[in-house]
Amino acid sequence: LTLMRASAEVAQRRSHDDPQQTELMQDIVLEVDHMSQLVDDLLLLSRLDANQLKMEKQPIFIPDLIEEIKRQFMPFTAERQITLVNQTSSGSALADLTRLRQVIIILLDNAIKHTLDGGIITIQSSVEGRNLRISVSDNGEGIPPQHLGHIFERFYQAESVRSSNSKGTGLGLSIAKSLVEAQEGQIRITSQPGSGTNVSINLPLWK
Repeated sequence: LTLMRASAEVAQRRSHDDPQQTELMQDIVLEVDHMSQLVDDLLLLSRLDANQLKMEKQPIFIPDLIEEIKRQFMPFTAERQITLVNQTSSGSALADLTRLRQVIIILLDNAIKHTLDGGIITIQSSVEGRNLRISVSDNGEGIPPQHLGHIFERFYQAESVRSSNSKGTGLGLSIAKSLVEAQEGQIRITSQPGSGTNVSINLPLWK
């Protein structure tokens, strides 16, 4: 896949006088990128299934992590005039920083895909007993009840997802669930069609 992408990029640069050829090469680059992401996702799930993914747990101050991720998403949310609100409060989770960031990025990416222009996405956190809850909620299109029970299944995509302009693999939420559970946490989702979706994860609280 890496060689295919490199070859397509070389051909794209050499075809600058042929707009049609340039467009075809760009399509190849985009498709290779999609396939590369799919392969990466499948390899990650395979390692999770085999318990071969090592977790480096450490105390993570959630407000700082969310603020960092929020800054990374600003170009995407600004383009569609989506307001991303950070309402996380004090509290640290015991988790793997890289994998927790990956989970939150997956949840935010899904929320952005299914929130209309001008919508609102809110990230909150709260301490509940010995757990720290992080929730990502939006006021987007929501998930029909018949799909809600399958949303964490691999490759499962509701009709609204398949008909959207964004091209996904149907593995994001499955990966998020596996990563959260590998960190001794839980994930749940609630949704109301036409009103939005809320995804929450519970992780061990750092004392």
